[in-house]
Amino acid sequence: MGLVKELRGFRPKIGKDTFLAENCVIIGDVEIGEQSSIWYQVTLRGDVMPIRIGRQVNIQDGTVVQRNLWGVWGGNC
Repeated sequence: MGLVKELRGFRPKIGKDTFLAENCVIIGDVEIGEQSSIWYQVTLRGDVMPIRIGRQVNIQDGTVVQRNLWGVWGGNC
């Protein structure tokens, strides 16, 4: 499991049966749906606005997500 860190009172919510690579970083207001995959060197930074990732979504190696506007990735959110 990667680094999952609370920020400003928001702790990331990780869905059941979700794969988190050992070196991914998930910070703040982030929700990941069930059966998703967060791969190596991914950073999901919910420090400004929330990040919502739906069910069965695959975020590939090296991706960095940080939103200045509200965002939804994947279906079933």
